[in-house]
Amino acid sequence: MRLKQLKLFFWVFIIGQLVVVAQNKTPQANDTIGFSEANTEKVIALGSFLEQSIHENDVTSFLSKLNEDLFFERILSHNPTIDMKDSFVKGFLFGMKQSLDAFPDEIISEVANGAYYDFISYRYDSDDGTYYALFRLYSSETGMNYHDFRICKSGDEFKFSDMYTYLTGEHFTQTLGRMMNYTLPEKKSSKKRDRQLSKDYKAIFKALMYNDSGKYTKAYDELNNLKSEVSKEKFLQILKVLIASNIDEDKYLKSLEELMATHFDDPTIALNKIDYHIYKEEYFEAIQVINQLQNETDDDFLNYLKACVAFEDQNYDLALNMFQYTAENYVDFFDGQAGYLNTLVMMKNYDDAVTYLEKLVADGYDKPLVISYIEEDDEYGNNILSEFAASTQFTDWKKK
Repeated sequence: MRLKQLKLFFWVFIIGQLVVVAQNKTPQANDTIGFSEANTEKVIALGSFLEQSIHENDVTSFLSKLNEDLFFERILSHNPTIDMKDSFVKGFLFGMKQSLDAFPDEIISEVANGAYYDFISYRYDSDDGTYYALFRLYSSETGMNYHDFRICKSGDEFKFSDMYTYLTGEHFTQTLGRMMNYTLPEKKSSKKRDRQLSKDYKAIFKALMYNDSGKYTKAYDELNNLKSEVSKEKFLQILKVLIASNIDEDKYLKSLEELMATHFDDPTIALNKIDYHIYKEEYFEAIQVINQLQNETDDDFLNYLKACVAFEDQNYDLALNMFQYTAENYVDFFDGQAGYLNTLVMMKNYDDAVTYLEKLVADGYDKPLVISYIEEDDEYGNNILSEFAASTQFTDWKKK
């Protein structure tokens, strides 16, 4: 399974002075909206607008829908006793503002490199008293993530004030508050630290600096050597998983196992749990977690993920059905079509594979490119289609 890369939503870890203490409570900012048909239509329009802004590389339009006042209020509400006149706080807010301006560029860069970023659904959260707009970020290189934007009202206009990130299992403002907690000088913190905790906080800061400069092994070692209770925090363990993904599979799996041992029953680590089960070749369990995630998100694109897991498990009947569903419902997503073709080949169904090749060409795919896909080795020097490439059926089709 391809390792995930450390990408979105970790670009603001080191942004000047990080100085706010985070608590575990949910911020109570004034960003609630009542449920109504009219409000639902505005939420859908906002979701479509944000998606279009990303696809059109329109950073200004995207940022126009961020309510910065409420966003900062939600961060600062993690510690209501903070001194807003403090130089550290002012430095953080200035750095944060600069980083927020760069945020949509990160998503746009992912899309430019082949990622998909789509507004897929909305929901009304009665507990939070507002709407959420769910976006899917998917790349064959970096994996799957979801961003659930918290909707707020600014005058008569709908904007967003926060985003719940599935990969971290918490709201973005909570993540930033937590990072500030780790890097806040002890004399400015309301939380007392013993010698070991103080030492670990310094190590966390070093890890963030190393990660920011691409020194992943050093960042991993700092986090791996934490001794206090902070080492068991879910966020830090997820961060270590993501950093390890940039090093090697052994460290990645070790970090996943540590996360599972500590937080296995936590429903917010579904994406990490899927990877864990796949690495352990527990394919049935992986599909069960995907089913749970699909029930939560109502995202039928997860059928593609199930197809990939079934393919790894050599459950080709299930894989074929799921790839077929993906190919039919996401016609511009070549990975789904390639998966369907690959599964036919694994089932030794070369006649149907050739028929499908004819369909792909009829649908507009360039035949020489399709031939190259079948005949060429992947980046690891492997080609699971090599037997098909040498078959009479493929040779005859190639000559047509």
